[in-house]
Amino acid sequence: MDRLTLTGAHVIDPGSGFSAAADVFIAAGAIVALHPPGEQPPQGEVVDVSGLVAAPGLVDIHVHLREPGQTHKETIASGTRAAVAGGVTTVCCMPNTDPPLDRPERVAEVQEIIRRDAVCRVHVIGAISLDNDPDRPSDTIALKAAGCIALTDDAFPLPEQAHRRRALEAAAAASLPFIAHCEDKSLSRGAPMREGEVSRRLGVPGQPDLAESIAAERWLELHETGARLHLAHVSTARTVAALREAMPRWQGRLTAETAPHYFCLTDAAVAQHGANAKMNPPLRSEADRAAVVEAVCEGLISVIATDHAPHAPAEKSLGLERAPFGVIGLETSLAASLTALRGTMSLSDILLRLTAAPARALGLTAGCLAPGSVADLVLFEPDRAWTVDAAAFHSRGRNTPFAGATLTGRVWGTVVGGSLAYRDGVYLA
Repeated sequence: MDRLTLTGAHVIDPGSGFSAAADVFIAAGAIVALHPPGEQPPQGEVVDVSGLVAAPGLVDIHVHLREPGQTHKETIASGTRAAVAGGVTTVCCMPNTDPPLDRPERVAEVQEIIRRDAVCRVHVIGAISLDNDPDRPSDTIALKAAGCIALTDDAFPLPEQAHRRRALEAAAAASLPFIAHCEDKSLSRGAPMREGEVSRRLGVPGQPDLAESIAAERWLELHETGARLHLAHVSTARTVAALREAMPRWQGRLTAETAPHYFCLTDAAVAQHGANAKMNPPLRSEADRAAVVEAVCEGLISVIATDHAPHAPAEKSLGLERAPFGVIGLETSLAASLTALRGTMSLSDILLRLTAAPARALGLTAGCLAPGSVADLVLFEPDRAWTVDAAAFHSRGRNTPFAGATLTGRVWGTVVGGSLAYRDGVYLA
C-alpha cells in the first residue's frame, strides 16, 4: 500500500472548519487522518512541508481545455499541467470545443483523451444545444449517462426565455445542475470591452453592463422549474443585486461564481494590457468590482472559478477589436485571490470558495480532507510574493491580464491521488 506523510504544515480544511498544525497521513490515494504534529510516527514516504499551508486541491468548475479541435490553443495535457502548477486538482471542462461536446459519443471520445493525457481530475460539462443551435436541444439524459456532471450554454447564451425554461427543465429531468452564461447578445453585440469612459477614450465599442444583468434577471425568474441553477462569471453590481433578491426563492438550488479578474481588476486594465485583458463578460467599473468583492465575502457568490480561456499568441496579437475573448487563469487563481481578498476575508474562507464550495455547487466528491476522501492537496507559501511571467506558464496560453503583476501566495507543491505530482516548479508525475 502506497503511503505518504506530509509533516510540518498548517492544515486548512475549509469545508469542515479545521485549521491547525497537523501531519497529513495518506495511504492508497486517500486521506487516512490528520494528526497533531508528532502524535503518530510518519508512515511511508515522508515530506517535510514546514512553513507551508496544506489545503484541499483547488476545484475549478469553469475551464476551457480546447480539446478537441483547438489544440493550438490548449490541450488536455497542457491544461491539466497548468492546473497542477496552480494547485488545481479538479477541473470541469466547458463544451465549446470543435466539435462541441453535445452528443454522448463526443463526450466518450474526450473522456478517452482525459484518461490518457490528464494529470489531474477532469469532469466534462455538456452543451445544452446541438451544434450550438438553441432550437435543437441536446439529449441531456444521454449526456449524463456518458459522464457529464453539468449542462451549460456557456459561450453560446440562449437568446429567448422559452429556450432558458426548456434548458432548466431538461437539466432538472436529468438531475444535473445548469450553468448559465448571462448575456443578452442584442445588447453586447460583440463589443470588446465595457461601455464607459475607458472605451470612449480608446475609441472602441463597449458593452453596456445591462447585457449581463438583464439576462441574469431572466434566468432568475425561472425558479419554479425546480432546476439547480449556477450563474457563471458574475461581474456587475446589478447582477449581484438580482442574485441577492432571488436567492430565497430558489431554496438552496442557486449558486454563482466569479473569476479573480473581476475582483482584482477594472476596465482600466484594458488600456494597459489590450487584448490580454479582453474577456466576456468584460472587466467592469470600480463600483462593480467592489460589489463583487462584497458578494464573495458574504458568500452570496460562493465560488471562485477561472474561466481559463487560452488562445494562441498570434490570435491575441490581432488587436483589441479583432482578438478573441478570453484570458487564462489556472496558474494565477490562488495567488490573485489571496492578493485581492486577504485583507477582507480569512484564509480559510478564501480557500472555501476555491475548494469545497465549487465541489458542492456541482455535486463533486472533491475539495475536502476528511478521512477517506481522495488525497488531492495544494501546498503553498501564503506570504511568498512573486512576479507573474507569462512566458513561464505551463499552459499554451500567454493571455493574462496579470502579466508583470506581483502577487502574494505561491504554490510549492500539489498532491494528486496521494502522490506528489508537482514540487517547487518541477513535475514529478
